[in-house]
Amino acid sequence: MDKALLAGMGVFLFLWLHAIPMGAEKGGSLVTSDARIITQGARLFQRNCSPCHGAKAVGEYPERPIGGLKTGLGQIAPALNGTGHAWHHPPQYFFQMIRNGTALQNSRMKGWGVRMKDEEILAVIAYFQSLWPKRIMDGYRHRYLEQVWK
Repeated sequence: MDKALLAGMGVFLFLWLHAIPMGAEKGGSLVTSDARIITQGARLFQRNCSPCHGAKAVGEYPERPIGGLKTGLGQIAPALNGTGHAWHHPPQYFFQMIRNGTALQNSRMKGWGVRMKDEEILAVIAYFQSLWPKRIMDGYRHRYLEQVWK
């Protein structure tokens, strides 16, 4: 695995673990339920992300939540609320995508790392993950997050 990716994952996990409320049980998730962090993430999301990803993270075109390519517009911003496919991505993907942007041509997703601190990026992730249905979050925890504790 790429050393830069491993280092980024380490930073992500360190920061995210510190977002977990004290007393969180071993085997818990890296997804925080701290209302203060989620509220901060909601404010940041509305200000910075909702112009493309929509209010409540429904995506640029809610009828096409997975995003894609639209002639004349370029890449369509996907839903992040659990109706698209965002939950298929591992935790470090969200952090890196928000911080550094995408390499996809015709995408407006530029890196936010120069405008948001790492903790703010993590709060945004906590916010949109808080919108995911329980069934999706349970699967996500099983697929990606439980492996961190092993």
